[in-house]
Amino acid sequence: MDEFEQLLTCYDRREISRRELLGAIALLGVGAQRKASAVGQPEIGPGRTLNHVSLGVTDLQRSAVFYDRLLHLPVRDRGTDYCEYRLENGFLGLYQDATMRRGLDHVAIGVDRYDAKGSLQVLRRDFPGATTVLENVDQVFITDPDGARIQLCDVAYKR
Repeated sequence: MDEFEQLLTCYDRREISRRELLGAIALLGVGAQRKASAVGQPEIGPGRTLNHVSLGVTDLQRSAVFYDRLLHLPVRDRGTDYCEYRLENGFLGLYQDATMRRGLDHVAIGVDRYDAKGSLQVLRRDFPGATTVLENVDQVFITDPDGARIQLCDVAYKR
C-alpha cells in the first residue's frame, strides 16, 4: 500500500499527470498479481542428499562378488534379484532386472519438503522437453539433457 500512497502523493503535488498515475497503478496491480500467482505455485524443495545410486547388472552374483571385494560395504538388504549396500547417508543398489538400463540406471536425490505429485507438476511445467514420470506413487524421475535418469525422493526414502 505504501507504493500506492506514494503515487497519490506525487499526483497531489502535481509531480505526475493523471495518465501517469493510472499507468503506474495498473503496473502495481500486475506486479501484485504476479507475486500472488508465484506464491500459489508448487515448488520443489532443495536437493539435500545423494540418496542412492542404482546399477542394472546382468549377473547379480558376479556383481555382488565384485562390489564386496571392491568396497567392503555392509549389506543393507539382499534378495534373489537385488543387493543393496549401506553407505553412510544412502545406499548403492545392484538390480538384476531386464527392464533396467545396464550400468548406471539412475541417481536418487533426497529433497527437502518433498511432494511427489507437486514435484511432477513443477518438473513438467519447468522442463517441458524432458521425460518426467511418477512411479510407485512417491518417486519422480526426470531425464536430463544427456539421457541420465534422476530420481527425486524424500530425504528419508528407504532409510
